[in-house]
Amino acid sequence: MEAQLDELFSFLRDSRPDVRQLAAKNVAGLTTTPEFLPFFKKDGCRVVKDLMTLTKGEPLAAHDAISALINLCVDPIFVFVMDNEDFLYDLILLIVLPRNVVADLCCMLLNNLSESNSVARKLVADISRSAAASPSPSAESTFPIPTPSTQPNPSTTKLKTHYLDNLLEVFVRGAGKGYNPEAEYHFLGGVLSNVAMTPAGAAWFRGRTGVDGALRLSKMVPFTEHPNRIRRSAAIHTIKNTAFEPEGHALLLTDTELNLLPYLLLPLSGPEDYTDEEMEGMPDELQLLEPDKEREKDAKLRLALVEILLLLTSTRQGRDILRAKKVYPVVQKLHLQEKDEKVQEAIERLVQMLCRDEGDGGSTNPLPIPVAKRLKSADAKDYVIEEMEDSDSDSDGGMIEQLV
Repeated sequence: MEAQLDELFSFLRDSRPDVRQLAAKNVAGLTTTPEFLPFFKKDGCRVVKDLMTLTKGEPLAAHDAISALINLCVDPIFVFVMDNEDFLYDLILLIVLPRNVVADLCCMLLNNLSESNSVARKLVADISRSAAASPSPSAESTFPIPTPSTQPNPSTTKLKTHYLDNLLEVFVRGAGKGYNPEAEYHFLGGVLSNVAMTPAGAAWFRGRTGVDGALRLSKMVPFTEHPNRIRRSAAIHTIKNTAFEPEGHALLLTDTELNLLPYLLLPLSGPEDYTDEEMEGMPDELQLLEPDKEREKDAKLRLALVEILLLLTSTRQGRDILRAKKVYPVVQKLHLQEKDEKVQEAIERLVQMLCRDEGDGGSTNPLPIPVAKRLKSADAKDYVIEEMEDSDSDSDGGMIEQLV
């Protein structure tokens, strides 16, 4: 068996493209079975490195090589091998290339890799180094998102690349295959959510993009009600990951460009009517909703939305703004309809914060809010995808396994 596997692995380096493609297909099949994984660690994980090389080759071989690497992310040793700046750069380049048929697979792979703190920090650090070299973002200091008529030149743009700005832009433009007819980029949201877990990543989202100067988080928030669950989950959890630091709450609550509250409250709102008193001060977007308005169907996402609001009550300013914007009537009606115990409990904690007696001359120091950070881009450990087209699953992003 070992000799046969060694021979199979050697074909990944064959001079003939058809042989490499067939070998990659067979090797990818081995990655779905744990019993074969120890063989991938031989010779300093050479076969993993060979698969990494194939990702830049012929599309068929690249497809199978990337699928194999997606599965291999279950082992930290293989993630360590792929945690390489040159490989990450090549992977990002494959994602931003228009009409690349393996772009969505590359998003899945980067999603898995970015669950490593080292990779997530590396993505942010690359942004920081670019920014340090060019303090004033301009067209010359950023790697322009390519169009079919303007392909990027790695030899001239590598040092100028703002990785995350490009990935964020592709995530936004990619909805509905608006950027690449071969990809939807939903799983790229998991990368952004994972990056936002780091303090530097959360701060980055509160800054402005070098692409068009917009507030970065403002590009994510419109997707909290997107039809695709993976995409809206990424948006919601990215917002949540940026809300743990009270010093950023003023921007989240008061920035008119961001206009965050409607994007948090609309998924929690149903068709119920409000009294004139309840609507006074309420965001316009929440008033007079359609009679067929539905709430977010997924309890985990409803919980995340309520927890964001709960985090925003940690400061006196936050509590005052949420009261003035009439968050209480919205969550009160939600509580009457809510069946999930965890969501019910979170709503009750939120109501306690909104109804607390502030007193005169009380402390303005942030209050501790016991909301757990997400340790992954999903609650589930593994995300299994049987077909590329089945992207509206009931599971969060998380660790993806590509079945071949």
